[in-house]
Amino acid sequence: MSYEFSFSKGGKWSGRTRLERVLIVLGVLLVLGLAALAIALGFVVANARDNDVVEICNSQECTQAAARILSSLDMSVNPCDNFYDFACGTWRKRNVIPEDRSSIHVFANLRDEVEVILKYLLEVENRTTDLSVIKTVRDMYGSCVNEDLIEKRNISVAIPLLEELGGWPVLGNQPGGNWKELDFDLIHLLVGLMKYGNTPLITMNVNSDAKESTRRVIYLDQPSFGISSRSYLVEPKYEDRRQAYKRLAVSMAVHFGANQSVAETDMQRVLEFAIDIANITMKPEDRRDREKLYNKMSVYELSKNITEPSINDRIQFSWLRYIESVMNLPNVSIPINDSEPVVVLALPYFQKMFAIFQMYDKRTIANYLVWTIMQSMTFNLPKRFRDLLTDYNEVVYGMSTPRARWRHCAGYVNGQMGMAVGRLFIEETFDETAKSSALAMISDIREAFDDILQELDWLDNTTRTKANEKASAIRGWIGYPDGVTNDTHLESIYENVTVDRDTHFENILNNLKRTAVAGLHNLRKEYSKNEWTTPPATVNAFYNPLLNVIMFPAGILQPPFYGRDQPKSMNYGGIGVVIGHEITHGFDDQGRQFDKDGNLQHWWTNDVIDRFKMKARCIIDQYGSYLLPEANMTLNGINTQGENIADNGGLKQSFRAYRRWVEKRGKEEQRLPGLNYNHNQIFFINFAQLWCANIRPEEGINRILNGVHSPGRFRVIGTLQNSREFAESFGCKRTDYMNPDKKCYVW
Repeated sequence: MSYEFSFSKGGKWSGRTRLERVLIVLGVLLVLGLAALAIALGFVVANARDNDVVEICNSQECTQAAARILSSLDMSVNPCDNFYDFACGTWRKRNVIPEDRSSIHVFANLRDEVEVILKYLLEVENRTTDLSVIKTVRDMYGSCVNEDLIEKRNISVAIPLLEELGGWPVLGNQPGGNWKELDFDLIHLLVGLMKYGNTPLITMNVNSDAKESTRRVIYLDQPSFGISSRSYLVEPKYEDRRQAYKRLAVSMAVHFGANQSVAETDMQRVLEFAIDIANITMKPEDRRDREKLYNKMSVYELSKNITEPSINDRIQFSWLRYIESVMNLPNVSIPINDSEPVVVLALPYFQKMFAIFQMYDKRTIANYLVWTIMQSMTFNLPKRFRDLLTDYNEVVYGMSTPRARWRHCAGYVNGQMGMAVGRLFIEETFDETAKSSALAMISDIREAFDDILQELDWLDNTTRTKANEKASAIRGWIGYPDGVTNDTHLESIYENVTVDRDTHFENILNNLKRTAVAGLHNLRKEYSKNEWTTPPATVNAFYNPLLNVIMFPAGILQPPFYGRDQPKSMNYGGIGVVIGHEITHGFDDQGRQFDKDGNLQHWWTNDVIDRFKMKARCIIDQYGSYLLPEANMTLNGINTQGENIADNGGLKQSFRAYRRWVEKRGKEEQRLPGLNYNHNQIFFINFAQLWCANIRPEEGINRILNGVHSPGRFRVIGTLQNSREFAESFGCKRTDYMNPDKKCYVW
């Protein structure tokens, strides 16, 4: 503000008395003084309001947090032009994708760190005081990393498996061959593979009945494939992937003694069979409606709805005999009759399956089925077989070298005996205060979600009330289940696990058999909604609609997601957004179909469902328009909609919860040293830096074809383009890329 005064000669001023002139001057000086005082007071008040923002946190934790943030930022990029490049630009320049990886990202780096910890814990010498289950996990790991012994035992370890399955036709008279067409029985072979958890044509398991979630039921579904994507088999442009798949099969058969020419011919037919099977499977886009997938019927009705082959057909099959045989596997032994209920999840696939069988001879079908289990065992054979897998992975994933053996083994043991490994992990690393902190944040974020529910104009009151009830019923599981620290309970979980440190291949087979029947034998038992099965040393988070539970294992409760002493803005921008994300999964396009008790049920009014689909369509179209530069492909907005809805909802809820936390505190957090950003901005920066990544073109294609998550770049850009709070925090104009006029939201 400026003031102008004119002191010209003559006029009224010259006619004033001396006293009048003095008084006028004094008056003007008083006015100027008051104005200056007002301005000074204004600055004082302003500084008082921003006092906490101006103050700097100089603790070691704040310094580390600031350094972590600063090391990833590219401040040459305007945040409103492209926030992902701003938040992750320097990180992406400094993090080169290793040759044994198809991508590198923050999640992967955290998993690497966890694997290093597990390596140390699994390689420690056993003590006399160690539980027997701890010694078992170390033996399992020890057998896996003993490459010298794996080389010495060679392929002899796999011959008994091949003979048990009736032989691999492509091998001819070589050991593991000796297949006889007259002895071929499709059901017998499928059940033999099912014994080891291998389901190449029919996926069968026992799980909670989605409509009566405390009961268990048999599920039947279409298979997955040994090649990473259905599209690689059915789309002409991926011929290089199909040929890599065939080369792997041919080379593996030859290494087992097959004739090269015979292997080429046989595996060409195997590839053709795989392509025909893939062509009748349902696309992922058609499998998102849980209600449409749920087709419950008796085994008798199944045999009528999906007509079994006639007696004159080349390949015979009976649904009753197949299901009976599976449920009669060792350690299952549950009698089945044709009144047994089953849920068929891929009805169109099964309606076409038998016709495909009749197009191929028994030799081709047997070759395909045995090949599927041999492919899954490649990493457990000598190095020359793993080299074949490396050649395949280079074509499909862009990875030119294999992962370190110890990393594979640490991950494998954690997957097989996760609670025992988790016991070691939490004793070594877990901060117990993280449980109470995370639970408090869950409460804050659920409260924010409840507030948002009240504001949504597309919900009616009936659905709003039920949605509120479901949100209130969501349980939070943090860190690890209580049984992990109970010696007796932990031992009981793995009482049937047997491991020999000198027989890695057999250990693998025993684990496969154990896990294959683990669910089957529970068919007649009530489904427990208090059983935590995810290993604590997992860097991820989950929502389970059947349990209505959000889960945050110990592995993810570390920076940048969570740190006891890092600013709350970072915790809310990190694990807080993840918490909100998992809560929102209960209300995405799939989670919304389950009620608060975990039952697949129509609890929304039809009008609200229609409005929800309109809101979801906005998200689908938005993300479906993004072009991933590494793959030169647009994202699949349909398959990623659930995760995108969850990302958007989680960010909104957590930011609201953070601001409420600041209001309750009564002042802003101290600034981080060396960073000229307030904590609203730090919230969004930390959120974005969770998704910093570099990916190979091959992985970009895989992500788009197979993934339900958008690539990290668009988890940031898409979510923040929809956030008014983000635009306000960074002062983005309406013309900026990060602040478009059209903003999508569901929750």
